Amino acid sequence: MIKPNYKKQVYSKLFTPFLEQDESQRPRYRALFNYMQQQILCGELVADSRLPSSRELAELLNLSRNTIKQVYEMLQAEGYIETRQGDGSYISTQLSLSKKAIQKNHRPDLRPIKLSDKSKLLQQIRPLYHQSNQQLLLPASPALDQFPWPEWQRSVSHAGKQMKFSGGRSFMGEPKLRQEIVNYLNASRGIHCDIEQVMICSGSQQGMQLAFSMLINPGDKVLVEDPGFPGIDGAISTVGGIKVSVPIDRQGFRTDIALTDKQDARLAFITPSRNFPMGYTLSLERRLQLLQWARQHGSCIIEDDYDSEFRFDGPPLTALQGLDGEHSVIYSGTFSRILHPAIRLGYLVLPPALVPSFNQMRGFLDGGLSSLPQLALADFMSRGLFASHLRRMRKLYKARREYLLQQIEKRFNNQLVWEPSDGGMHGVFLLPPGTDDKAIVEQANTVGLGLRPLSYYYDKQPPLSGLVIGFSGYTETQIDTGLTRLQPIIDQHLQ
Repeated sequence: MIKPNYKKQVYSKLFTPFLEQDESQRPRYRALFNYMQQQILCGELVADSRLPSSRELAELLNLSRNTIKQVYEMLQAEGYIETRQGDGSYISTQLSLSKKAIQKNHRPDLRPIKLSDKSKLLQQIRPLYHQSNQQLLLPASPALDQFPWPEWQRSVSHAGKQMKFSGGRSFMGEPKLRQEIVNYLNASRGIHCDIEQVMICSGSQQGMQLAFSMLINPGDKVLVEDPGFPGIDGAISTVGGIKVSVPIDRQGFRTDIALTDKQDARLAFITPSRNFPMGYTLSLERRLQLLQWARQHGSCIIEDDYDSEFRFDGPPLTALQGLDGEHSVIYSGTFSRILHPAIRLGYLVLPPALVPSFNQMRGFLDGGLSSLPQLALADFMSRGLFASHLRRMRKLYKARREYLLQQIEKRFNNQLVWEPSDGGMHGVFLLPPGTDDKAIVEQANTVGLGLRPLSYYYDKQPPLSGLVIGFSGYTETQIDTGLTRLQPIIDQHLQ
């Protein structure tokens, strides 16, 4: 350790590592400040040690005197050194209080930070798959090469100019975007709402988390589809809810099993337009039964409408919220799948009675979102670009699905059997019973394929074996490449 007297040869040795640092990494004064800070904290420069004058240290390190003065001022401002009138600069004596804790080669016992019980519960939930745009056949991946970038950039530029005229920040979101969403939903989804009911979120995941926080107490039951979207598990667990998995069939959510007195659920989370991942549509009879259950029990339904825009065999179906469900249904939509994953914007349509409470909670949660992307999307929609992009993508995705079905039928000789669906951005293909679909996917991931095992989406009921294969984001050439890589893997596992 440095004795409380300045000795040039000792300081020359002490600063040798600093002189060997790469000067291009950061501003020289910041590098020197960080270096001296660490020397003090590790005990090489002990309390009450005298530092060389700024002139002496500048000469030693071949730096300007102004640089040394700036470093000394920063060290003094943060309490590492103190200046004594007429006697130079010294390491602060206040640091002697923790001398033992900062001496070199002596560290206090490091104990891990304790996680909450909620975070421990999350560790027990099935992990989500990593999403990568470099993988082929990834489900729910939009056609990024078809996104109208010039038009979007003009909308962003326009939004930048409009920000100065934007009113005070609203917890519910920018009024212009909320009004465009109302116009779109009223026309295309049969949803009954006004601007006051629309809340903008940073994707549907945030919307779900907010809804569960507002509606679920620890121990309350939540009805979910089985198979279903696995991301819902974490949202339920973090609020202490109890997940009740309800099997589905080709008519969707089994209301005959779910809506019984013994279930006593507070909330149901469903994808009625198209179950994820199977693609089944909830029948009208079951939709009406579900709405009646919600009204009679004061329960709530969250309708996740993740990709209903891409229905190939007719116009989008009327949302559950539009079937007299505006007082018991929270409708959730997202732009990430329709437009681009980087546009992290989604929305909730709330029953009128819930708006004040959700608005207040949103203020505590994050205070609302940035105005720029909201205003850009509002402009994009107001100019008709959103609607035209949807029409083009619906036509394109239908063609890509047909190509995928043709190639699978041609290449795989009934090894993969399509489970019919009226639309979407992926297809479900069943494997022979007993096939290890997870092993197939694990091997496929190593060759750059992003397909998913069907069994992964099941919770309680015995899973079907199959593959969930995306087609929407890939050209015919890319689909061919992906299937060529998949074919030997399938052959290997089915021999």
